[in-house]
Amino acid sequence: MVRGRGVSECGKNVTGQTGQNITLPCKYDIKINGPTEMCWGRGPLPSSGCSNKLLATDGHKVIKESRASSRYELQGRLDEGDVSLTIMNVTEEDAGLYGCRVEISGWFNDEKHHVHLTVNRSEKMIKESPAPHCWISIHVITSIFITKTKIH
Repeated sequence: MVRGRGVSECGKNVTGQTGQNITLPCKYDIKINGPTEMCWGRGPLPSSGCSNKLLATDGHKVIKESRASSRYELQGRLDEGDVSLTIMNVTEEDAGLYGCRVEISGWFNDEKHHVHLTVNRSEKMIKESPAPHCWISIHVITSIFITKTKIH
C-alpha cells in the first residue's frame, strides 16, 4: 500500500510599489516535516527543483552560492517554517510569477506555492520622472506701422 499527501499547491497575489521591500509569503509545517530544503524561483515551478532559481536553503540557512542577488532575502524564522522571500528595493522588472518549493520527503509530497507579484510605480517615482519631450513651434509675426502726422 502506497500512501502520500500528494502535491500541495497554493497561489497568492501580492502588490507593491517600486522602491519598497516586498515579502512573498511561503510557510510550511516544520513541526510535522522538520527542517527541510526549499528553493525560490521565477516563473512556474517545474516537476522538481526551481526554475530560474533565486535562492535555496538546506533547511537551516540560505545556501550562499544559490543566491541570485543580494536583493533576495529570507527574513522570516526558518526555524519556524517561514521561508517567505523578501525582495529589497523592488522594481517594475520584478513583477511576475514566483514559485516556492518546500521539499517534503517521499514521492510527490513537495509543497508548491505560487505568488504573482504586481509592482506599481510609486508616486515618488511618478513625480520624479522626467517630463516627456514636447516641441512647440511658435511663429510670431509682428508688423509696425509708423505714420507721420503734422500738428499745426
